[in-house]
Amino acid sequence: MTASHTLAIGIDIGGTHTKLGLVDSTGRISAFRRIPTEARGTDPMPFVARLLAQIDELLAAAEGPVAGIGVSMHGELDDERRGPIIASNTPALRNFDMRVTLERAYRLPVDVYNDLTAHSLGEYYFGAGRGVERFMCLAIGTGLGAAVIVRGKPLIIDGGNSGNTGLIILDPQGPVDNNGIRGSAEGLCGVRGIERLARERYGCEVPAHLVIAAAREGNDPIAAGIIRQIGAYLGQTLASLSVIFYPHRIALTGGTAAAGPVLLAACRESFEALVGPFFRDIAANTRGHFREVEIVLGEQGNETGLLGAVIALLGLSAP
Repeated sequence: MTASHTLAIGIDIGGTHTKLGLVDSTGRISAFRRIPTEARGTDPMPFVARLLAQIDELLAAAEGPVAGIGVSMHGELDDERRGPIIASNTPALRNFDMRVTLERAYRLPVDVYNDLTAHSLGEYYFGAGRGVERFMCLAIGTGLGAAVIVRGKPLIIDGGNSGNTGLIILDPQGPVDNNGIRGSAEGLCGVRGIERLARERYGCEVPAHLVIAAAREGNDPIAAGIIRQIGAYLGQTLASLSVIFYPHRIALTGGTAAAGPVLLAACRESFEALVGPFFRDIAANTRGHFREVEIVLGEQGNETGLLGAVIALLGLSAP
């Protein structure tokens, strides 16, 4: 088997669904499947049994040896990256040793990543992050979070990720989020934030996904206004994070990024107003050490976590 056809099993365990597939070193996913996660109780074994059955099928489908199993997991990981210690949407997996469980079952190397870190690695190696030294991926959906990749390696602060970046404070007078924090980026920009603005502006309940779709299609000025406000908040979030992490490029990903150009334009405008001159100045006066910040839309879509979880197993290095 050639290097381009080396295979690994990628698994992305989310709060609602778990996705699996065989991934090769070009980023191609085959034998893809999705199952309900259903891990909200206290017993992890029903989910684990269903997961192992899917892995068995993938191993049977692999046309050649499998280098290992990479797992992207919802929640904050322990220091050894065995499994989550905080997992609000998958409580049955809290403190469950996923790495050792899979190693014993299959006698293969196993890597476990925080979901945001895996997503960002996938985007860095196979999507919008290619070709840059310092990359930030901002995922916006039910919640919000950013991860940072430097020269192909994730910047890990705690919990297997680059810090709880989604809880940065944007508005001290804003609403309280699910974590009890007032005015956080997650509370203002996540699904609840979009639906709060929709109630205020439509005068009724409108699901976030409908607002996002209407803004993308461009035929609903109320929806477009809501997404422009979300974009302005995102620009403020990225301005605050960028003066800490100094990314060269930032990709907006996740379900809300599907709003497309209207979201991106508002985000860029807000970022420019807040820190644009600062980054231009340091880019011009540090002989290339710092750069102006590009903000783009992600390229890889909903299966990016599978790609990022297997980067090390496939022996890939920074492009």
